[in-house]
Amino acid sequence: MSVDLLEHFPAGFTPRPEQARLLAGLADALAEIADDRRAPRVLLIEAPPGVGKSHLAMTLARWSGDAYLLTSQKLLQDQYEREFGGALALVKGRDNYLCERYPAAAVPTSRGACRRPRGPACGCPYVRAKQAAVHAPIFCTNTAYFATLRHWHAEHLRRRRLLIVDEAHNLESQLVSVFTARFSHDEMREWFGRPLPRLAQAEEYRPVLAEHVERLESRRREIVRALDVVRPPALPDEVFLEMPPTREEQDLLEQRDQLDAALARLTFFLDAEDREWVVRYPAAPAAALSLVPLTVASLAQGLLAECAEVTVLSSAYLGHREVLAECFGLDVDGVRVFTIGSPFALEQRPIVYRPVGALSRATRERLEPALFGEVGAILAAHPDDKGLIHVASYEMGRRLVHDLATRAPRESRRLLWIDTAIGKSPALEHHRASPLPTVLVSPSLREGVDLPDDFLRFQVVTKLPYPDLGDPWTAARRERDPRWYAVETAKALVQAYGRSCRHAGDHGVTYVLDAQFARFLQHYRVLLPEWFLDAAVPAVRHGDRDDGC
Repeated sequence: MSVDLLEHFPAGFTPRPEQARLLAGLADALAEIADDRRAPRVLLIEAPPGVGKSHLAMTLARWSGDAYLLTSQKLLQDQYEREFGGALALVKGRDNYLCERYPAAAVPTSRGACRRPRGPACGCPYVRAKQAAVHAPIFCTNTAYFATLRHWHAEHLRRRRLLIVDEAHNLESQLVSVFTARFSHDEMREWFGRPLPRLAQAEEYRPVLAEHVERLESRRREIVRALDVVRPPALPDEVFLEMPPTREEQDLLEQRDQLDAALARLTFFLDAEDREWVVRYPAAPAAALSLVPLTVASLAQGLLAECAEVTVLSSAYLGHREVLAECFGLDVDGVRVFTIGSPFALEQRPIVYRPVGALSRATRERLEPALFGEVGAILAAHPDDKGLIHVASYEMGRRLVHDLATRAPRESRRLLWIDTAIGKSPALEHHRASPLPTVLVSPSLREGVDLPDDFLRFQVVTKLPYPDLGDPWTAARRERDPRWYAVETAKALVQAYGRSCRHAGDHGVTYVLDAQFARFLQHYRVLLPEWFLDAAVPAVRHGDRDDGC
């Protein structure tokens, strides 16, 4: 069977040479799949920023005529919608749509008419979007929504010809999050009467939580009765439902949905006795309890093998095929990799290595003054440029911003410190809109952010992005497979580097200040893509020479 993918390239766009080469290889693989049942059916696309992976994904989806297209974030869904419009059908969670029954009240569909007791089976914006996606040739949503829908409402999703997971380097963490049973401090007090005890092993929580299942179900019944009480008794249903829900009723609807989600994940935890779990319960006051699956191999296998005939995982870098296959419960011989180099010259995307020392918990207090001083010097060297400073944590970011306010007050006024997750979008909007040379500071902008041209001319990697071993799940995952820890670090490093140059006419410099960078390259060079090494190896060689002068 012959496959011509270029025929399905999105209208209005011309394939770049790198895209054409990747599509030729993918066409051969798809033809082989059609002719041979034993051919690899999980295809990995590893392509650096600027290649245009979204156009590759749309080409494959259009060729199939029957695809699920998953993104890691709702922001990326919006990007697909902006670029490709009516070629796909997009659906998000209920909270992203407003109930049309109450236009003046701005009520989300999660608390709209159809979610109220005796509410109508309406065709609200969420229901319409979901039904359109279910019946469309290309169903586009975010991975967390899709995994949740598939596991708890699998009847809504038929098997398709193709499943595409964009930004698939995040797939494991997203699946872990979907199946984690989490209880906030306030939820434990309300549902269990008090915070649950701190136990060393997840298995010890099974009998404790099993005793509370009936209590949670009873609490849900109480909420349902309370929802009946908020309706004036003499008021007919049809009249009551024409009135927007009060704040009290909306709170009850939200509590009911939270309980439903908690019961679903709690039941999953109690039933999954053959699965290993990790306890995440920080010692801080008012901490949340999370019971986290150590691995998601069987869950991922079901997602990747059963949802479609062929699966495509796409990212700038996915790690070693063997590690990925083991992580997702796949046969390594059933996985085929397609890679391409960077379309950009090194002069457009240089790395500058300025080591201040090997940063760690043990060396932090000693090295941070030099680190912050180097950041200040870089800011001074780019007085008219917008930039981005990657920090290892919110705590480190606060220390950096505080230090620069004293050390370099003029430069510190340029900083846009993103001190919470919800502050990301407003800060990015401010950064893009401001005519001033603003500089973003964040621990969470290594990926999923597009800052082309003058929005980013320089960036600083203050510390190598090792996963936090203070997190019990991360520590347990590393103990299970040390290769995983190195691969996750490599993926995060490559993603951060990818912010610096976004298209053929763009350019940006990346500064790396942690001496762990050279050590990582020495020990794990084999894990990193060639297009990254092309910039990293000369940078380390030059930086070591400067450091020794």
